[in-house]
Amino acid sequence: MTHSAARDRDNSDLTEILDSIDMESYLDREGIQYQVTHGSSGTQLNVRECPLCGGSSSKVFINADTGLGNCFHGDCGEGFNKWKFIKAHIDLPNKAVVDHIKSAAREMGWRPKKRTSVAVEIDQPDLAMPDSIELPVDGRNLKYLSDRNIDTTTTRYFHLRYSKDGQFWYKSEDGSIRYQNYSKRIIIPIFDLSGDLVSFQGRDITDKAEKKYLFPPGFSSTGKHVFNGQNAWGAKRLIINEGVFDVMATKIAIDEEPDLRKVAIVGTFGKHLSHGSTDGGDQINKFIQLKAAGLEEVTIMWDGEGGALLAALDAAILLKSLGLTVKIAVLPPGKDPNEVAPSEVRAAFWQAENMRCMSCMLKLKMLAIKRMK
Repeated sequence: MTHSAARDRDNSDLTEILDSIDMESYLDREGIQYQVTHGSSGTQLNVRECPLCGGSSSKVFINADTGLGNCFHGDCGEGFNKWKFIKAHIDLPNKAVVDHIKSAAREMGWRPKKRTSVAVEIDQPDLAMPDSIELPVDGRNLKYLSDRNIDTTTTRYFHLRYSKDGQFWYKSEDGSIRYQNYSKRIIIPIFDLSGDLVSFQGRDITDKAEKKYLFPPGFSSTGKHVFNGQNAWGAKRLIINEGVFDVMATKIAIDEEPDLRKVAIVGTFGKHLSHGSTDGGDQINKFIQLKAAGLEEVTIMWDGEGGALLAALDAAILLKSLGLTVKIAVLPPGKDPNEVAPSEVRAAFWQAENMRCMSCMLKLKMLAIKRMK
């Protein structure tokens, strides 16, 4: 992504936040004296003191709906919009003004728009998923998902489905036709970076099945792909989780923090990164493609056990070799993202250790060894 495109996106985000600011509520919040008047342009807020010239003869008029206004005190004649008025009022650098506006907007009920999933192609003639229904149904989630704090927005984002008694038919190596039973399983589609269906998982929700997860035999191994990679295209920062439900939990946590709304989340289906494929069909190749699309920084967030931290160090070496900035986030011992509160996920991200030097990697290795004892 070019610098101009990134700047345009940031400006768009700020415009969205400013639009949510109700100027009358803001004046009350800041203790600014004003009177409500009515004119041909609608409701006007007659502010006693101009934040620029300091004139205190109630000659500042701001439209209550748009935030546009003017000062008519003496030779001032200054025009205002929401940004200019607020910046003049608090008289701080731009970054501090943005933080101030975000804080005020949140108090007024603003929440950042959640990232929406890119368009995907789920109908593949050679890979027909078991009979299943799209979730949520009539706005309601499965109890299994709700119990794991997965809301309906997240369910839609990952295109989750439910198979009551579906089957997946396939031809075995000996040529015979066989099937897998996907009864009472959540179907989790897996897409390539282009958004085309390449595989799926069936997660048992009864806790009675012999296998917790089922995968369609004979199709692309999950070890070749990164879960949710299609939604990471163009992202500068990326969190790497292990399992699909870790990705879902991390997305929910990230969506709650406005400053993290541009961070993408993917899963690796295990504590390793496949690499070395002669045809480029491995996970490292996927990160090479994402880097070409603008990726700059990755944060590995597997679970907090010692073995996972050691595996993360191995993955960090591979990713650093691509020219990426690599960080490792440390969760509580033995916990993964779907086992801790969203605030702990965000804290782990913010406090992630940058693997920029050998001493940083050694420090994490010592922590891993300590947790393995």
